Amino acid sequence: MAGYRARLKDIAEATGFSANTVSLALRGSPRLPKETRERILEAAERLNYSPNHIARSLVHSTTRTIGLVLTDIMNPTLTLAARTIERELSRAGYAMMFAASDSSVENERLAIELFLSYQVDGMLIYPADHREFGHIEAADRAGTPVLLLVELPGSSLDTVAIDDRIGAYKAFRLLCQQGHRRIAMLDGGRGLGNFDKMHGAQKAIGEAGLSDEALIVFEPEGHAPVHGFAAMRRVMASEPRPTALFASTDSLAVGALHWCRENGLAVPRDFAVIGYDNTEISQYGALPLTTVNYAADEISKIGVYRILQRIERPETCGAPCVTLIEPELVVRASSGSEPGPAR
Repeated sequence: MAGYRARLKDIAEATGFSANTVSLALRGSPRLPKETRERILEAAERLNYSPNHIARSLVHSTTRTIGLVLTDIMNPTLTLAARTIERELSRAGYAMMFAASDSSVENERLAIELFLSYQVDGMLIYPADHREFGHIEAADRAGTPVLLLVELPGSSLDTVAIDDRIGAYKAFRLLCQQGHRRIAMLDGGRGLGNFDKMHGAQKAIGEAGLSDEALIVFEPEGHAPVHGFAAMRRVMASEPRPTALFASTDSLAVGALHWCRENGLAVPRDFAVIGYDNTEISQYGALPLTTVNYAADEISKIGVYRILQRIERPETCGAPCVTLIEPELVVRASSGSEPGPAR
């Protein structure tokens, strides 16, 4: 019959074994003779049997599924992280459900509610807003383990993240060492309550003996290259004009570089540019971009290990903890590499 789904009962009838024996064979139980398992598996393949995971979850109280919430599906760094997470979960026998919040707390709430309705075993979340996360903590307290992939100061949640303060600090320290005394910052996270990169910049500025006026912060209207390009008009209209720019993402930095090319500004001779994330375009663009390396693979692998440990071996887990990974500064042509006189 078209659309008919083979059941354990059908395999049992085809082989003459009980449904319990068939179930054991399909799970690879060593309690059964090899010949019995092979006969049952051959029948299952012939009947095009597909296990009913929903029914299995009702029996075993587990779906072997993890929910992942990203803020921006178009962000290449998050896309790489999602790919690594899916691969690591697959190796562990888990599936992944995916949602994008578009940096909206309301969308994030809806995604979490959807995941909970499907009874996911745990969630990995890039939070939409650094000031509003009570709903995430509530899901964790209710019994669905949650792990954050961005640090949220003040939260009570397990976290594995890049130390953005250190990353921005390293970028600004280089610019200060090169003699820059007026540095612009395109900060795409400040509007969502993320001040980590700005705090790192302020630390480097202070250590260089510069006043607060040495740092001028601009909030772009988005995170894409077009937003970096558009913000450059405001950056270069400020007085006194900055001699360097730090962008909170490589995409913003690429837009800034394009603006410089179109307006006859030589990089890095006239204007230095540093990005953040170390995406593929940062290395292979027309002008290789100095950037801070966001170790998406490392964070994703540690994150998957930690969430599965909380699910499968909760007795081995202590109190929630924050693990911050120190990023490396990758110096390329867009900033120059040598210290220089003050500008």
